[in-house]
Amino acid sequence: MNQWVTHKEKVETLMKEAKVVRLALCNGSQPYLVPVNFGMSNGKLYFHSGNRGSKVAILAQNPQIAFEMDADVDVVRKPEACKWSMRYRSIVGTGSARLLTEPAEKEKGLDHLMEHHAPGESFPYDAKMMAAVNVYEIQVETLRYRESDGS
Repeated sequence: MNQWVTHKEKVETLMKEAKVVRLALCNGSQPYLVPVNFGMSNGKLYFHSGNRGSKVAILAQNPQIAFEMDADVDVVRKPEACKWSMRYRSIVGTGSARLLTEPAEKEKGLDHLMEHHAPGESFPYDAKMMAAVNVYEIQVETLRYRESDGS
C-alpha cells in the first residue's frame, strides 16, 4: 500500500473526482467486471447494490476484488499514428469486500457514498429501502497510482 502513502494527496484528489469505480470480482474461473458508484472514508471504499444478483452471489463466495478508477482521460494526438499517447490519472488496487450488516454501519456506509456525490448534504433512509440494499466496505490492501500527461 506504499503508493497510497507516497501519492496520498494525488490519490485522495483522484478519488474525490472519480464518479465510478470498476470492480473486478472472482466468479469461479471467470472474471466479472462491474462499474459502481462509491464513497470513501479513512482509506476504505464503500459501494451498494441490491440484495440479490450477480455481485451479491459472487461476493458471498469470494470477497477478494480488484478495482480501478480514472480521471482526465484523453487521447493525445501526434503526427505519426504510432506516437499517439494518452493523458490520464488512474488508481488500481486490490482489497476485500465486507457486507455491512449492522444497521448503523450500513447507514454510515451509505452516508460516505452520498457524501461523495452530494458533499455537505444529508439524506434520510427509510426502512424499506434499507432492507432492499446491500452496502459493502472495501478494505484496500494494495494500491497503485499512475498518471501521464501524454508526452
